[in-house]
Amino acid sequence: MPHFNIEYNFHHDHILDREPVELPSVDMFVTTADPVLEPPIITVNTMLSLLAVDYLAHKLACYVSDDGCSPLTYYSLVEASKFAQLWVPFCKMYDIQVRAPFRYFSNDQVITLSNSTKEFQHERKRMKDEYEHLCHKIEVAVQKSVPTCDFTGDFAEFSSVQCNNHPTIIKRSFAFTK
Repeated sequence: MPHFNIEYNFHHDHILDREPVELPSVDMFVTTADPVLEPPIITVNTMLSLLAVDYLAHKLACYVSDDGCSPLTYYSLVEASKFAQLWVPFCKMYDIQVRAPFRYFSNDQVITLSNSTKEFQHERKRMKDEYEHLCHKIEVAVQKSVPTCDFTGDFAEFSSVQCNNHPTIIKRSFAFTK
């Protein structure tokens, strides 16, 4: 049997140079099942970094499948979607390379603020404050073991579910157009 040595070269910097109609739609799936074994903040950070990838927003979708049907995970994702409305444009506007907010804000020494504009410094501080606020809200909800919601509106479906025997619940939280 002949052996072929095939080498593939992928140039990430050229992908967005292509015409938008040539690029395929991309669906990304994040799975979780237990908010104790898989803390909601980890699911949130995964989702936020996926949403901020450098790709055409209208061709990108991120789905979270929670087999544990946790209101805590859902609450965390709803709160994260509010932050994502700020985080994704920030990443794109300032060409942020590290798109996972927990990693980006944990490496403060890597950011050379003396080489950045005052506007960037201000926006980065605002983004860090918003991210810390998001983390705090999620931590409080985790400590209480239930989110701070009244199980009405979006949360009504979670009021009487059993984690090991529940119907499918589908929620669309947000979409980006830019």
